[in-house]
Amino acid sequence: MEKRDLLELLHRQMITEIQDYAIILLDTDGTILSWNAGAEKIKGYKEEEILGQNFRIFYMPQDRQAGLPEQLIEQAKKEGRARHIGRRVKKGGMIFWGSILITALHDDNGEVIGFTKLTKELSDNEMM
Repeated sequence: MEKRDLLELLHRQMITEIQDYAIILLDTDGTILSWNAGAEKIKGYKEEEILGQNFRIFYMPQDRQAGLPEQLIEQAKKEGRARHIGRRVKKGGMIFWGSILITALHDDNGEVIGFTKLTKELSDNEMM
């Protein structure tokens, strides 16, 4: 295997196999394009169930109504990233506290082409 191919494989596996953080690739509208093992573990959805859905699905109804997901995307577009700690929704409606970081991804011309969304489920100790 060539070094470049090995590096690409290692990079893909690094993201895919992390289990303590949900790593999600979003398009510019917030549609879920990619999902790692940590996302499945934290959010409860299998990849085939969630791809093509909008990431708004993980937010509390009142946060969706207030436009929080869209505000975070806009902040990431303008500032490069957006952070937030709040209640999130897993498959089946279970609620958890999560810390999220949305980072804008850019093309060679500096245009936003998508986002990565990193989520960590917070324990009671981390909330204190």
